[in-house]
Amino acid sequence: MKKNSKSSFPTSLLAGVAAVLVLGGGFYFLQHKKQNNVHPQAAESSVLSNEKPVAIKHFTGEQQTEIQNIFLQMIREKPELFIGAVNDAMQKQQDNLRIGMEKAASEMKDKLITSGITLGSPTPEVHLVAFYDPMCPHCQDFYRLTDALLQKRHDLAVHLIPIAILGPNSVAMAKIMLTTAEQGTDKMNAFHLKFINKTAEVDRAKLLQMAKDAGIDVAKMEKGELAKETEEKLVSFTKLAEELKIPGVPTIFGLQKDGKFVIVPPMDIEGFNKTIDSLKGGPRTAPAEQTSPVKNNKDES
Repeated sequence: MKKNSKSSFPTSLLAGVAAVLVLGGGFYFLQHKKQNNVHPQAAESSVLSNEKPVAIKHFTGEQQTEIQNIFLQMIREKPELFIGAVNDAMQKQQDNLRIGMEKAASEMKDKLITSGITLGSPTPEVHLVAFYDPMCPHCQDFYRLTDALLQKRHDLAVHLIPIAILGPNSVAMAKIMLTTAEQGTDKMNAFHLKFINKTAEVDRAKLLQMAKDAGIDVAKMEKGELAKETEEKLVSFTKLAEELKIPGVPTIFGLQKDGKFVIVPPMDIEGFNKTIDSLKGGPRTAPAEQTSPVKNNKDES
């Protein structure tokens, strides 16, 4: 960061921050001191005591400007205090989001495990549940990693719950995943890998050829894609994501030995192997440096 903090913090931003701070204790302390001529030490003693301060109902425009300028000057001179406070607030908000999602997922454990498309072992020691948009690049990276994991591990099941947040193509591909999985998850997997590993744009004709090459009954796939049941299933998955307050995709949950879900952040295959081994051994928490559970891809195309 440059030493010239004025260039680092736009005046409008500082004014907004100061306005928020002004609603807190700073207004009270300064105005109370001005009106009652309280010495700072005495004011501190009063704050530490059990006495409740008298509420200040209003300030003059001149007083508000004076207090705002004090806060602006403080932020310019010591921006690290402002940055630290913002980071702490963001971390707390993120932690609260994670805790709420984990609690909600744990309460509907059976529904999550039996929903969607299950890949991997029929008798797994570890379950991963992933909310997945087939058009999301981060989701596609996770799918490739999942395929590599399942080729090596026979103690793992991955339950993919397709949702569509990136537009009409997401809706179409999510429906295709659901209906091709009914013909066999091995065929669906082979077809979906062909699709996400494509090197050029794919039109409908090329997509159908990919499905045919993977052993999919294309006529049956197209019929299922248009079926009311497929639409209803996709809608139910979207509602499930909303109920869990999923903020983006992929969102991945891992089931602990104690029967509770924890958020598993996106990571490389080595990290997932360690996480899976950890889930087999008992309760765990996500690594501190990877507390962000999801990537918000709503603006990606």
